[in-house]
Amino acid sequence: MPSSAHRSLHKMEILLLPIALYLMQLRARGLESINTLKMPGKPSELKGRCSAAAVTLLLSAVCAGCGSWTGFGFRADGPEMPRLRQVLTLEPGRVVADVGAGKGGLTLALAREVGSNGRVFSTEIDPERLGRLREAVVAAKLDNVTVVEASVSETGLPPNCCDAIVLRRVYHHLTDPSGINAGLLRSLRPGGVLAVIDFPPPFFFSRGSFGVPAKTVISEVTSRGFELLRLIDDWPGRGPLESYCVVFRKSP
Repeated sequence: MPSSAHRSLHKMEILLLPIALYLMQLRARGLESINTLKMPGKPSELKGRCSAAAVTLLLSAVCAGCGSWTGFGFRADGPEMPRLRQVLTLEPGRVVADVGAGKGGLTLALAREVGSNGRVFSTEIDPERLGRLREAVVAAKLDNVTVVEASVSETGLPPNCCDAIVLRRVYHHLTDPSGINAGLLRSLRPGGVLAVIDFPPPFFFSRGSFGVPAKTVISEVTSRGFELLRLIDDWPGRGPLESYCVVFRKSP
């Protein structure tokens, strides 16, 4: 569970989002346009360069915060659910895993989709979040959810247990992607589907808290034996910010 400091930072990021979007528009037009108003002479050129540098610096600082913003949380009535039904082939009787379930919004939605004859494995590594997951499942009166304690290098899922697995805005947090991906492959049944939903880092940032490039996800997951099915680059859920879903399959 995030600390109060992290929650305060999250609120600040939301407030800064409109500024970030405005600055993105400025950058898209080209920072060089700032210099079009300068008069000949070194002082004006210096002023233009400083203005461009100031915009770049502010944009980087704001987008650093927005990059770590994962979205508004999962809503079963939101735009992601219809996409997930299609990608994961959700139907009664399916067995699905929600890896890195967080507050459990997606877990509960998946449990209702697969019905009483299906099952959802819901994993987390944080003890407090595990407790809250269990409380959410009890409160929702669902008996088809198994809460699983994972680790940084192990999913905790049984072998060959799942028809589909989803990681929603989790992959960029992985510190041992090779170990996790190997576990995901073991836990999928032949022909099973893995969906990795995440977001690209802003500008010059690499993988980490600010996101992970889709090409990195594809490279790491396929290196463990998965087959790439498709990349969906217009995945919803983060307002105006970019998000994607990469879909893989375990060989039949």
